Amino acid sequence: MRRTALLSATLAGLLLLPTLIAGEPAAAAQAAPPAVDAPSPDLPQTAPYSEPTLIEPEAEATTRQAARTLAADFIDVDIPSRAEIRDHRVTIALVAPQGTAPGRFTTADAVRSLQIVDGFYDRETGGAIRFALERVIDWQSVDEPIDCTDTGGLHDWLSRKTGWTPGPGKHLVAMVPEGDPCPGWANGEQPGDPDDGGRTFQPGPDAYLLAHELGHNLSLPHAFSVQCGTSRDYPSGSLPADCRREEYGNRTDVMGDSWSFLPLSAPTLARLGTLPHTRQPVCGAPRTTVLDTLGAGTAGQRALTWTDPQDSSVRYWLQYNDRADTTSDGGAYRSPWAVARTVSGVQVLRSNPDQPYAGDLLERPGDASEANEFIVAGETAALNTGMSVRVDRIDAATRRATVTVTVPCTEYVGDIASLASTTSASYTSPWTAAESAVDGDSGSVWGTWPRVGEQSLELRWPSEVTVDSASVLFASDAADSEGRGLIPSRSWRVEYRLGDSWAPVAGAAPAQGGRDRDVLNTITFRPVATTALRLVFTAWGANEYEGSTGVAEVAVNAVAPAATLEARGSTQSVPTATTSALGYAVVVRDARGGVLPGRVVDFTVTGAATFEAGATTASVLTGSDGTALAPSIRTGTTAGTASLVARTGALAVDLPGVTVMAGASGTAKASTRVVAGTVVLVVTAVNTGVAPADVNIVTPYGTASAERVAPGKTVTKLFSTRKASIPAGTAQVTVTSNGGQVTIPAPYPRT
Repeated sequence: MRRTALLSATLAGLLLLPTLIAGEPAAAAQAAPPAVDAPSPDLPQTAPYSEPTLIEPEAEATTRQAARTLAADFIDVDIPSRAEIRDHRVTIALVAPQGTAPGRFTTADAVRSLQIVDGFYDRETGGAIRFALERVIDWQSVDEPIDCTDTGGLHDWLSRKTGWTPGPGKHLVAMVPEGDPCPGWANGEQPGDPDDGGRTFQPGPDAYLLAHELGHNLSLPHAFSVQCGTSRDYPSGSLPADCRREEYGNRTDVMGDSWSFLPLSAPTLARLGTLPHTRQPVCGAPRTTVLDTLGAGTAGQRALTWTDPQDSSVRYWLQYNDRADTTSDGGAYRSPWAVARTVSGVQVLRSNPDQPYAGDLLERPGDASEANEFIVAGETAALNTGMSVRVDRIDAATRRATVTVTVPCTEYVGDIASLASTTSASYTSPWTAAESAVDGDSGSVWGTWPRVGEQSLELRWPSEVTVDSASVLFASDAADSEGRGLIPSRSWRVEYRLGDSWAPVAGAAPAQGGRDRDVLNTITFRPVATTALRLVFTAWGANEYEGSTGVAEVAVNAVAPAATLEARGSTQSVPTATTSALGYAVVVRDARGGVLPGRVVDFTVTGAATFEAGATTASVLTGSDGTALAPSIRTGTTAGTASLVARTGALAVDLPGVTVMAGASGTAKASTRVVAGTVVLVVTAVNTGVAPADVNIVTPYGTASAERVAPGKTVTKLFSTRKASIPAGTAQVTVTSNGGQVTIPAPYPRT
């Protein structure tokens, strides 16, 4: 029940108070069975099942549709009480294990501590939880080989000695002497429900230790803190290397390391179900409100709560902690480890992924001060997925804080047909409705009888969605052969809204939807970002009344939208008149950083190049790693620059630039002459390019080369054939410059 930095001897020294007087030892007890291994320091002995903290918003407030519908910035959140037992009965026993001596504190000291604890929980829960002394047992000397760290053994010995039995709302507190050989830590059982009761252990009668360990008996976990190197929040999953989680890091909560009876934090109060007047911000626009300080008690509006819009398993809490908040004991309890509060500020906490129902207090990055947990007036704290908290004002007189909270709306994922803001049709039978196709009830239908031909059903959403399939459950009341009523359509297709017109989805499989009865018929396609989808049906019947389209249900699958487009590659230089694979690529990710396979990325090239096929646009699907590789480019004869842009949906990113340099060019000629009866082959090459070039000449009679021939300069090489005559042939002259290469034939005559 301490920070890692606090050694056992230090804690024991704190509890050696000069006013404590030892009591008298009690009679010996009977022999005990072998002791149970003691738990680690303040490791709560948790139950295998722990009832969840229920948090029930009065309305849906996480989607754009809900944000438009709700005429409010905040909605109320109901947190049902988890405590049915009000009066908890506590038995305190002063125990001297073998090797220790009774004394240093009395039963009166223990009772006073319990009174402080009762006053604390009475205030924090609005009287919903009280601790009453059922029995205090003066010093008992253990007559069995149970050492001071064997907390389980001591509890069992006490039960046999005193007759205490566990039960709902019952607590057994074992207090042992302070100092060696007893430990400087305390612990307590942590059941799944606050009514279950439990057993605790501690050295000395310290009231703070008692409040903490009885808190575990009430199912309360520790109050953690997290500080990262560069950000206030941390991503889901494992904690990054630059973040540190401290198990007792919340220095304002009894379940942390406060060492004072300051008000409990919002997640702790919610765990008990004693946090009324909690609210949730409606997603979308920034929402401003006033928070009462935690010390305002159950009558105040003390907390906001919401979940990450992209990960509903992560819950956030916002609370205001005023430096003028008083402790429940009125100053009766004092600890040298209690931090003097000189700062008022707002605290943001989030659920701890490793400790169910615990809260991580998020600290300011790079700040080692005790005030790093507070967001002060004028400060904005950025959180994950675009969330943020700004403290606009702190009123010291009223002990209230004005805050602005921004929580983006949840992106559409999964079947979003029912989330369509409007559903319309080309024609609807008067006794049916287009909305019936998306109401989740297969018993209600959209019908087009007696019409035939093409009929369409259109779904629109209030904001852009990314979809990759549509499914149809047909309604029918006649067999195909009957040619009447409602019969599954002969075929159907999917179109999406693109600008001001409709376009067919790409990669549809099958190209035309099936028409099986009593099952969903599905068309999958490449993901498209759009605000509307249209299903176009071709009726079974050729004439009216001979078989019209009817739909019982429609499902539209939405996938996580692309949130970022990450360019990869480095600036390239390529020669003219070549085809080059640049190695450029883009990675498509969602808002949580996950890669998105199967997404269409459109590449555009402008300037001194085209794509390999001669076009200036090309579409590529991302692979399983979310990466789309840019196509190869082809350069012409003109030097300059080329620019590439990648797009998916509304996202665009510039790829690294391309410099197109003049490539190699040259001329070559060959001739012969006879010298002293021997034919000599003469090859002449000219660098006609704009940059130095390497020239390589290959003939049947030898090779020669010249490096870095300046533009406009001539190279001449002579080759002795050692023959009196030679047949006609061709010398090959290769000019290489700026990564480009050209080979020029130079024919010569028979000599």
